[in-house]
Amino acid sequence: MMRVVHFGKFYFPDAGGIESVTVSVARGAASAGHSVSVVCFEKTPAKKKDFIDGVEVIRAPIARQIFSQPLGFKYFFWCLKESWTANIVHLHVPNMLGALCALFIPRKKRLLVHWHSDVINKGFFGKILSPLESALLARADCIVATSQVYADASRALAPYRNKIAVVPIGVPDAKHESGDAPIPPSIEEKIKGKQVILAVGRLVPYKGFGVLIKAVRYLSAEAIVLIVGGGPLQTQLDEALVAAGVSDRVLLLGRVSDAGLHALFDRATLYCLPSIYRAEAFGVVLLEAMAYGLPIVATDIPGSGVPWVNQHGVSGLNVPVANSQALATACNEILASKDLRNKLASGARKRFLSEFTEDASVRRMLHAYDRLVGLE
Repeated sequence: MMRVVHFGKFYFPDAGGIESVTVSVARGAASAGHSVSVVCFEKTPAKKKDFIDGVEVIRAPIARQIFSQPLGFKYFFWCLKESWTANIVHLHVPNMLGALCALFIPRKKRLLVHWHSDVINKGFFGKILSPLESALLARADCIVATSQVYADASRALAPYRNKIAVVPIGVPDAKHESGDAPIPPSIEEKIKGKQVILAVGRLVPYKGFGVLIKAVRYLSAEAIVLIVGGGPLQTQLDEALVAAGVSDRVLLLGRVSDAGLHALFDRATLYCLPSIYRAEAFGVVLLEAMAYGLPIVATDIPGSGVPWVNQHGVSGLNVPVANSQALATACNEILASKDLRNKLASGARKRFLSEFTEDASVRRMLHAYDRLVGLE
């Protein structure tokens, strides 16, 4: 039995792409009989110490936050304390404070750096982080990338290719686990008889929702777009809808419950990911769409894992970045052809089952753990 300690930013019930991966890997290792703890920050009110699905979760208060990075002395303290009993420290980055903590753990402890994304578009702050990033990668015993495409394109990872292990993200098969939550009548009335294009994510610049809104002018009249998520661009996107004259064809739904989101995936005709740069490193939500057998329209982001996850012509179509007309054309092509929809839907479901299940991802990660501690 191994003892694995995760250094993360947040953990369930706080939601997010990295958070969902942390939950999946931690829960999987605990189910395999290992002792697993997660040190994270307290974002929403929760117990300071808790056990969730066999995982010990230790939450530290946030003293302050800079550029989406939470800070606090108690987090630093708990990371160091827990590391003393660990066989493996599993650090999820970007996480500046977690990276700093990792440099202080005992050298005999194995350090796995889970590289979810490069630090992108942070300007001066990113330059300050560069020396810390280099020191962290030099210290790491193993660096996990979520796709070979992203690893090959990362300048930060280039000097450390001999340490890289590729472990694609996996998610539970939500199609088989979802309940029967109905779509609220207020939404059902607006989408009745329509072909639904679903998009999910935080309302932040790199998600490209402004491009999707511009694309609506070129979409089939039978289509309606549902955007799920909250974030700082809410007001800006509301204004963009009015300016484009498409307020009746796009619903900004804000945050919805897990059950409500499953209902929307079940109702959707296709899934659209319009992200515009490499901060979208993988596109975890694409896996959920694939689990539901939804054809996908995504963007061909250079150096991102997105166009690898969504295999063009197999699970969906990939289009040039920030091109609203190309985005609409691809959506229309799928919406207009039942044969194409069925082909891509079947391909998406098969690709999910072969590459992106939670069991497959956990199995690969446990293999990386075994190699780190010399069991293989």
